[in-house]
Amino acid sequence: MIPCGDFIFHRASGPCKGNFALPREQFHGKEKAMSTTTLKEKLLRLLRSPHYEPQDASGLARALEIDAKERPALRELLKELEKEGVLIRLRQQRYTLKSVSEEPLCGRLRGGVKGKLYFQPDADSLVKLYRELGLGAEASPIELPVTPNRSLDALPGDKVLVSVRQAVPPHHRRGRKMRPDARDLHPEARVLEIVERKLKLWTGIYRAGGLYGFVQGDGFATPEKIRLSEPPPAGLLAGMCVTVSPERYPLGNMDATGHIEQVLGWPDDAGVDITRIMHRYALRDEFPSDVLAETRKFPHTISEQELAGRDDWRNRCVLTIDPIDARDFDDAISVHRKNQGWELAVHIADVSHYVRPGSATDREARERGNSTYLPDRVLPMLPPTLCDDICSLREGEERLTCLCLLRIGADGRTEKATFRKAVICSRKRFAYEQVLPILEGNASCGEEEIDTMLREAHNLAQTLRRRRMQHGALNLDMPELHVLLDDMGTPVGIQQNAGDIAHQLIEECMLAANEAVAEALNAKQLPAIHRVHEAPDPAKLSALGHELRSYGLQLGALNTREELCRVAEQIIGHRDELTLKSLILRSMMRARYDAKSLGHFGLNKGNYCHFTSPIRRYADLVVHRCFARLVPKHPSPLPPIPAASTLPNLANHISETERNSAFAENEAQQAKLLQYMQIQAESATPTAWKARITETWLQGLAVEIPELRLRGFIPGETLEESGRWFYESHAHRWSCTDGRHLLPGDNLDVIPTHVNAQDKFIDFRPAVMSKA
Repeated sequence: MIPCGDFIFHRASGPCKGNFALPREQFHGKEKAMSTTTLKEKLLRLLRSPHYEPQDASGLARALEIDAKERPALRELLKELEKEGVLIRLRQQRYTLKSVSEEPLCGRLRGGVKGKLYFQPDADSLVKLYRELGLGAEASPIELPVTPNRSLDALPGDKVLVSVRQAVPPHHRRGRKMRPDARDLHPEARVLEIVERKLKLWTGIYRAGGLYGFVQGDGFATPEKIRLSEPPPAGLLAGMCVTVSPERYPLGNMDATGHIEQVLGWPDDAGVDITRIMHRYALRDEFPSDVLAETRKFPHTISEQELAGRDDWRNRCVLTIDPIDARDFDDAISVHRKNQGWELAVHIADVSHYVRPGSATDREARERGNSTYLPDRVLPMLPPTLCDDICSLREGEERLTCLCLLRIGADGRTEKATFRKAVICSRKRFAYEQVLPILEGNASCGEEEIDTMLREAHNLAQTLRRRRMQHGALNLDMPELHVLLDDMGTPVGIQQNAGDIAHQLIEECMLAANEAVAEALNAKQLPAIHRVHEAPDPAKLSALGHELRSYGLQLGALNTREELCRVAEQIIGHRDELTLKSLILRSMMRARYDAKSLGHFGLNKGNYCHFTSPIRRYADLVVHRCFARLVPKHPSPLPPIPAASTLPNLANHISETERNSAFAENEAQQAKLLQYMQIQAESATPTAWKARITETWLQGLAVEIPELRLRGFIPGETLEESGRWFYESHAHRWSCTDGRHLLPGDNLDVIPTHVNAQDKFIDFRPAVMSKA
């Protein structure tokens, strides 16, 4: 290169020798472009490095080893990238990348309260996100918010590809003094592509209007308005519930379109409310034909070949204890006193003997993930032939089992665990209601051997429970709520199943077996699905402490397990016990499945898995296939277990199906509760419920019924019937001229007066206003 006047001469080499000239301005422009491109590449490489911390222009220049002449170009480049949205300028003029991940991430959307959407990455994308955010592999799963204008009109449950960027909090102005700090940034997702839709059918209410009418959805899982592309079926009337097959999904201002697939009936017809919920959560009550054909081939009797290599427990005393309306019995126990301790045999239905990996039944069970229990029906994970018959440990019938045999000392410590395949014949089938009076010494089953076994099992269970509590397990048991229905599906009553000693008997035996299997699998380093429960977020514990103190509880910092256990014991017997337990549970992380053994915070277990319910949980079925490796001289060919690389995505899938079923069960139960409260509101002799005032306003009082987990409102005018009431805004209370007061925290009996099932809102009045 030879400078000369206004030109820069380049000497060519090779076949075409000689000199050629470029104008000086063109050369310097080309040289600047090449320099800027190189600088940009270096800068982005630095910003994307995993250990990068936000720096100002001077810090970036030093990190890039740029001399003083190139620093003006760096500052110009930073301004350009900030203007383009590639960078974010933070406080003290520090810069960071707006985009978190260069590659799109895959996962599913989850619906939250008030229509909010969250992105849940799959296992592979989660690893990438951990790496980009500088988090360790042991970090808790991440959910990223998705704002409506960045959702591409995707619906909850849809599988999507997203980009992730750092978002600036909206309260930060663009002024220099109010720029955000690095700690203020939070990642959020933007949907780039909808890979797969969750719902194949929409449900809603048919409305007249337009050419063929339209279907009104909930605006969340189902589009708010679905225009029909063809005439509706004959006999369909406005207000009826229907299912719609999608033809076009909503996008921007364009409505969704589809055609009616099925007319479900009127909203208050028997079973329609539950059917709508099933469609909303993509739950099915029918099995594919290939699955049914496969299960019909399973033998109903046990051959001698199947018995080979199994421990024979058919002549021993083995019992099942389940809910009174149960049909699938997947666990049985046998307890005997041994020296100063006990021998506990936990028999679990050997579902893995029948459901082989890759079979049609296995694929369907994996897709469902678990059974779903709705108020008027059960949606089983396995076909009825298996769950209600062949695998169910029914009284007086021979069944194949997986046996966890534990030798437990007098202090409740497991001294030895042995694992076998076995065959049993259940001696007796009990319901919890039948066992409770026997344990209390008020009844007998008529067989001394069984009575003795039940009493020893009770002694063992209480010993195990005391040991658990002494070692830091959280005692947050909540009573189970059941809505009693008649043959037409109409609610006729409400029943609460408290955690009595009969329930605790089975619970402690199953916990001991689950832990023993998990520890054995972990000791042999066998791949499996583990049940994990991470420690709660410290910020949530801090907020919980403020709420608990408002109830008059004396507590210290809730950042230690010992203090949490002390508080859990302190609230037992408190007048607001159910409310306080609910507050603590809401501050906890949600238990889930994982391919790694990360421990269980609530139980204070280092290793834990689900082993005892393979009829209704796919995680247990996977664990059973791993359990076969623990059995010496396994009687049949070992079933293959999932590859370790596939377990993270499998754990994510069954965690999501569990969550989906829980949402459906809660919504169905709430629908029946609201229906029951409507019946009570129209009754001449309604039932009064004990409620707690949560807030007070000029319009009235917000109340909560902890027993039913329902919330409602008492209008202020309903108080006037018992005196002259007025609202004192300075004290946040309602006061009466006779000296009575109503303020947050007070309890009172209430009666429902009006129920809005669509908005899930209940109006109450104080029970003292009821007419004789």
